[in-house]
Amino acid sequence: MAKTANIIRAAVFASGNGTNAENILGHCEKYTGIQAVAIVTDQPYAGVIERAKKFGTACEIVPRKQGMDKVAHEQAILDVLQKHKVEWIFLAGYMRILSPEFLRKFHDEKLGVNRVVNIHPSLLPAFPGADSYLQAFNAGVKIAGVTLHFVDDGVDTGPIILQRAFEREEEESFDNFRARGMKLEYEIYAEFLRHLVEGEVSVAAIPGTDRRIVCLGKDGEKGKWAQQSG
Repeated sequence: MAKTANIIRAAVFASGNGTNAENILGHCEKYTGIQAVAIVTDQPYAGVIERAKKFGTACEIVPRKQGMDKVAHEQAILDVLQKHKVEWIFLAGYMRILSPEFLRKFHDEKLGVNRVVNIHPSLLPAFPGADSYLQAFNAGVKIAGVTLHFVDDGVDTGPIILQRAFEREEEESFDNFRARGMKLEYEIYAEFLRHLVEGEVSVAAIPGTDRRIVCLGKDGEKGKWAQQSG
């Protein structure tokens, strides 16, 4: 993916407090090649709304109203994204699963993936789904971590972009455990944004499989196993 002369137009999806969304907005402000043109939330009272105001970013509240089915709700979101001419979607604590039909609207033929990225609070494929920090903590894992990945039709199954791990401390509280993980979430999203702006994101097929692997850096110089860094 060559460096583009055009500014990448992105939307950040969040359902909650929005600390990850705020991190993304802050890094988008640092780069001339990308603009977070909108925050999209499905929750009318989400904390992310106030965080969007701090950056002067448009905040689109698109709740799934009573009686509204998934198709209608996603169409309402697509209408908002079209209005803002959004090219990329960054999920940052968005608590709804996007349908394959929705994702296809953002499929990139050259990359071979959807231009939709998600941050997940575990070392996938371990602990997919909701409450992953709590799952890992209760399981007593010695090594935990976070994963940034492209979104595909499955739940937390898309090609891994980056992962970061941390070692659990003795007698560590859950709050501290989660806080350490969230710090890594911010770091790897920022790293990905830097590579994206520089045109240093590519995706390669793994021969003999239906899997794809993400390469970061100029000409993939970070290696085909970039997602294992850290």
